[in-house]
Amino acid sequence: MDPNKIIGSSKKLKFGSAGSNAAVSSGMVYPVADLITTFKPEVWEDFTEEWAYSQDKRYAEIIRYAGAGDMGLDILCFHTKEYFKGPWDNVQCKRYACELMPSQVWVELGKIIYYSFIGEYPPPQNYYFAASKGLGLKLKKLLTQPDKLRSELIANWDGYCKKKITDTQEIPLVGPLKDYLDKFNFAIFRMIPIAQMIKDHANTVFYKRRFPDGSFPERPPITPPPATVQPGESRYVQQLFEVYSEKLAIQLNDPAQLSTYPEMERHFNRSREVFYYAESLRNFPRDSVDPGAFDAIREEIYHGCIDVHDMDYTDGLTRLRTTVSHAGSLAPNCNALCIRVQTQDKQGLCHHLANEDRFTWVKKNA
Repeated sequence: MDPNKIIGSSKKLKFGSAGSNAAVSSGMVYPVADLITTFKPEVWEDFTEEWAYSQDKRYAEIIRYAGAGDMGLDILCFHTKEYFKGPWDNVQCKRYACELMPSQVWVELGKIIYYSFIGEYPPPQNYYFAASKGLGLKLKKLLTQPDKLRSELIANWDGYCKKKITDTQEIPLVGPLKDYLDKFNFAIFRMIPIAQMIKDHANTVFYKRRFPDGSFPERPPITPPPATVQPGESRYVQQLFEVYSEKLAIQLNDPAQLSTYPEMERHFNRSREVFYYAESLRNFPRDSVDPGAFDAIREEIYHGCIDVHDMDYTDGLTRLRTTVSHAGSLAPNCNALCIRVQTQDKQGLCHHLANEDRFTWVKKNA
């Protein structure tokens, strides 16, 4: 691969034994490019560093920078063992909830301009943006028009760079620094398409460890709820009966009593069903996902629903139904397990949270 020619589209590739859409939709194999979008920032940096090692014919040394004071450097790829005395490339990892936009990179360009200007390091031969969700069209276009990229950076310097390049001083774009920027080679700024990264990464020893067979396990069939309420269900079930009792103005505390109230009985059965959906997600093969993946999804559902839960309602049943319905509309994206999350899981997690009293449907003394 010639890194000087890697600006291009971010077309998604599907790896593994599946070559058909049917295989993917069945859950047998999941597109690696979509798995990548679930990576946390630090995992995306790990993946990008692993990709850099696929370029071993090009690079003699790879060093990863991290933390405060990195001077705009991320993954340094040196062509020779002479490091900064020879040609080198910088790979900037970006993991956002959306495609990368110009407003998210101005300060990174400003850092390279400023720190190379003051002599901390020479300009890199290539500066690559590696974004887990790819680049937006506007930024892609700018990277193909170096002179326009330069003029846009100048126009945005005060808003995005002047006060953000360092924490200790403002960096106005004036005098020698401005002259330096005017002569800087903006053609070094490029992108690495996700498809290219996946293709290259597949040739490393890291690929099968990170994407075993390019697949993600399919969930087994969901076990229906036991006929009787189990001890582990006690608190959320108790809350359901508080909701029904409030709504009907009659004390209820036993599932057998619900046969007189078909609507409540159907709601009770659905609630138990989705609770066990979420329980099956918790018990999904633990060696398939990172430890804590289920808890992270539950936290994302909690934070996505808490404001809806805390609104004023006429009764607890309305609070419950509104919160559960809102949970079903969320799209958790915190880790790879999210790939297997269904609407029932998201709704069931509300009952898991009620089981811990983090959600309370009937507000006392309201």
